[in-house]
Amino acid sequence: MAEISAVRARTVLARAFVEDPLMVWFFPDEEVRPHACAAMFGLFAEHYLADGRVDVLLRPDPVGVAMWQWPSAEAAPDTGAEELPSIGGLLTALMGVERAMEVGAAMGTLPALRPPQPHAYLHLLGIDPGSWHRGGGGELLERGLAATRDAGLVACLDTMNPANVPFYEAHGFTVHAEVQLAPDGPTSWAMATG
Repeated sequence: MAEISAVRARTVLARAFVEDPLMVWFFPDEEVRPHACAAMFGLFAEHYLADGRVDVLLRPDPVGVAMWQWPSAEAAPDTGAEELPSIGGLLTALMGVERAMEVGAAMGTLPALRPPQPHAYLHLLGIDPGSWHRGGGGELLERGLAATRDAGLVACLDTMNPANVPFYEAHGFTVHAEVQLAPDGPTSWAMATG
């Protein structure tokens, strides 16, 4: 299914999200942000390429990626072996302890907003900016949505970019909750199909 390396995936995602309100809140320094995003997204890419659903947009090289978490992955047992760096450890290294705890607490509120029934969670969907506005985001999203329908699952996501809300609504998502992540943080829209 995946036709992308973790290196290429982290680069595509860092470029796609470098101006996203959540990433701006996470990493306010404009010069550091692309590299911090790439490091963080690299860990997510490694995880999803090993144990998740990854859809890739090829033009002919990889220019887009969508990473989904399926219910079976949520229930997977913890083996006890920690791979380094962890997301929490990386964010602490990049932000400092106090800021990483603030960000972690804010992000920790989001899972409670997801549907209670088994669902597929769209964690990341990003298109390299050089390929924006050519239908690739919708193509990637529809691949994942078709798989969720085939599996009889609800699809859900969280977006912190207000420009993304109409895009997801056009693909059958509705907003179920709107929350401010922190006094100085962005707004998050919890969206789901069905």
